[in-house]
Amino acid sequence: MQRPLLEKRIVVTRSPDQAEELCARLEALGAQCIRFPVIDFVPLPAPELDVALTRLNQYTWLIFTSANAVRFFWQRLETNRLPITDHRLPIAAVGSATQQLLAEKGVQVDFVPEEFTGEQLALGLGNVAGRRILLPRARIGRPEIVNLLRERGALVDDIALYETVTAVPTPDVLAELEKGANVLTFTSPSSVRNFLEILGTRPDRFRKPVRSALVAVIGPSTAAEAEKSGLRVDIMPQEYTIEGLVTAVVEHQTSDFFKKSDVYDPHKEHL
Repeated sequence: MQRPLLEKRIVVTRSPDQAEELCARLEALGAQCIRFPVIDFVPLPAPELDVALTRLNQYTWLIFTSANAVRFFWQRLETNRLPITDHRLPIAAVGSATQQLLAEKGVQVDFVPEEFTGEQLALGLGNVAGRRILLPRARIGRPEIVNLLRERGALVDDIALYETVTAVPTPDVLAELEKGANVLTFTSPSSVRNFLEILGTRPDRFRKPVRSALVAVIGPSTAAEAEKSGLRVDIMPQEYTIEGLVTAVVEHQTSDFFKKSDVYDPHKEHL
């Protein structure tokens, strides 16, 4: 079996319960994964959602923009003892991981955009004028999807279901990061913000080893956040999925830039 990422140290910033899929793929290719979770998730009371769950038949679409939204939504369903299969509501989802989690729960997804972004999802729902749409998601969600739907006349119930907070790294995790890395991976805008927030509160010895690491992001919104924060994005897949991200990292394995990724890069002085 070929192991194109042999001896490459790759930082995975996903939460512990989400990191294993990415780590398993990378480690199968020879990489050494540094599990450096920067995000934790906290459920919110969301009384508006409790009300919405009692009148699901009034909605034209239920939209999930992440697997986390599905998890927290199902927690509310179980609390209210309301099986969603009793109300055949058209469901739209962003991303294969979101679609897969819904499938595991026995729910059919009616629409997934070819490009895994909230904006493309909003544009692909057809005529939504006067239609009520339920959008349970993170408290700090990108506004574009809601703005697009409302511009097209939709009545959107944008409900904060959970909140993302910055994780607290353990001494062991910090010690591992101090040894350096070849690639930093980010799978959401909040992972970029939280990673930089964590490094910003640490002594310089934790920042120097990753100054020259490549920055790999899962898609455009994460890339935009990275660039806004002063990071130069080196890797972004054509397909905005975990599999696509791994493929993109592998494709850089033979490039000169990747081979030099353990050399100090003055363009990444901000780290």
